[in-house]
Amino acid sequence: MEEIRKFLSEHEEHQDEFWESDALIWVDWRDFDESIIEYFNKKLPDEDKIQFECVETEKERGVDIFMKKNGVSAPIPYADDCTDRDTTLRSIQEYLSPQYQLRWYMGSLGSDTLAFCIYPTSEWEQIEQEFGTEKVSYYFAPVQANSVMFEMDMNEVFALLEQRGDA
Repeated sequence: MEEIRKFLSEHEEHQDEFWESDALIWVDWRDFDESIIEYFNKKLPDEDKIQFECVETEKERGVDIFMKKNGVSAPIPYADDCTDRDTTLRSIQEYLSPQYQLRWYMGSLGSDTLAFCIYPTSEWEQIEQEFGTEKVSYYFAPVQANSVMFEMDMNEVFALLEQRGDA
C-alpha cells in the first residue's frame, strides 16, 4: 500500500515508477480466466486465496469455473457462449468482499491490458481518509457488480478518457 500512498501524494513525479510497481496486477484481454484468478492469488495470503476449480462443459464456452468458499461451490456466471474478463473480475471482487477490495488502476484505461490492485478494505479506507475518497476513486476505481472494464466499446473508452482529462 506504500506504493499507492507514494503515487497519490506525488503523482506527477512517480507515475512512471508506479507502472512498474508490485502493487499492480496486469490482466490482458486474452488471458485465460483461471489465470486471472491465479494472478490475484499470488497477492493474497494463503488463508485468503481463492479456491476454484475449472470443469469442462458442453456449453460453447467450453469451461465452467467454480469458486469455493465456506463449503459452498458456485459457478462464475458467464454467458453460455464465452467466458469474459469483466465477469471474472467482478466475481473475484464478490468472492473476496468484504475483507478485500479489488480496484482498477485507471491509468491503464484505454489499453487492452488493464491494471488492478487488491488490498484489504481497511487499508483502502485508510487511504481514502488520508487522500479523500474522490481522489482515490479517480485513480483506483472500485470494481463493483456493474463494472465494465474490458467490455467497453471504443466510444465509451474515449468518452471516459475525455471526461477524466477534464477533471
